Amino acid sequence: MSYETVVEQVRKLPESCLAAVSNYLDFLLYQQAQLKMLSLVESEEEFDAKMQKGFLDMKEGHVTPLNESFSRIKGRFS
Repeated sequence: MSYETVVEQVRKLPESCLAAVSNYLDFLLYQQAQLKMLSLVESEEEFDAKMQKGFLDMKEGHVTPLNESFSRIKGRFS
């Protein structure tokens, strides 16, 4: 189904239905956002493994100075 088809269907509705259509679109957008967030969730085992690796890196001196870290972060978002 194309966007044009959906737009035409919405145009055929009376204005009294537009609030319901808008609410349903908000619901669909919310569902899509939730699906995207699921890929960011990691298991407790994955989290623990990453934390352990970070802790070992710190103990072994594999660290980046704070100022350099902030410079790298700033560079990625500017």
